[in-house]
Amino acid sequence: MNFLLLRLLPKNLLSRLMGVLADQQVPALLLQAIIHIYAHVYKIRLSELKKPLREMRSFNDFFTRELKKELRPIDPTPHSITSPVDGTVAEHGSIKQGLLVQTKGILYSLNDLVGDQNAQLFESGYFMTIYLSPADYHRIHTPVAGQVKKFSYFSGNLWPVNSLGVNNVGGLFSLNERILTPIESPFGTVGIVKVGATVVGKIKLKFHSLTSNQGKASQINLPVLPARNFQKGEELGRFQLGSTVILLFQKDQMLPKDMFKGKKLKMGQVIGTFNKVMQPTTKT
Repeated sequence: MNFLLLRLLPKNLLSRLMGVLADQQVPALLLQAIIHIYAHVYKIRLSELKKPLREMRSFNDFFTRELKKELRPIDPTPHSITSPVDGTVAEHGSIKQGLLVQTKGILYSLNDLVGDQNAQLFESGYFMTIYLSPADYHRIHTPVAGQVKKFSYFSGNLWPVNSLGVNNVGGLFSLNERILTPIESPFGTVGIVKVGATVVGKIKLKFHSLTSNQGKASQINLPVLPARNFQKGEELGRFQLGSTVILLFQKDQMLPKDMFKGKKLKMGQVIGTFNKVMQPTTKT
């Protein structure tokens, strides 16, 4: 019954409206009361906030909160790969015959997720799906140091990416709105797919003014001019209300570290290393 009601809801319109509401300025005392209730329900530590509550003007100020830098140290090892977000590993594994695992018994197409041309980069590679719950920190950071020269935006639906959606909607991640950002590193290209969801008002980027959920049907491939260099752990974008990130790695590029479904991740912690055979050669 819940899924049937969900099918009937105007999910994209609802999400835009929720985004507008979350951006509205609210009287300080009322906003702080709302935030304290939300933090209590989801067990969020308000002591981790960099910006004090009294300076926040909307719920999105809180939801896209910046944390104190020392709480999310970035592993400095050049060949390490770090988690781009706080979240939970929903699935991970090899990309086989152009297919990724959505959940047990449900597969979806890499081509459908990122488009034919982008899919060629990651064929027979490795993927990791990280779910961000309402309790999680919602800024997205780079898992590697590298350069962003382009990105792709795919309009679509906004199904929920929690267990209700993942277990009932085949090809969910390739149906929902999403933004692919390829990062070109000395160890090859790493893809970060930011997936929208129900009540996700917008996905915002640090390197471009485009935002998701504009109510327009399109697939856009855009250059980043000039190309933008990112250090590992630098902010790449943010979700205005929660969603999912899918990491894509090239064939034989990624060696995962202690990875399993359901693992809790913190942004900046090591999730793997680059395979030695992919490391750049140095000139003598």
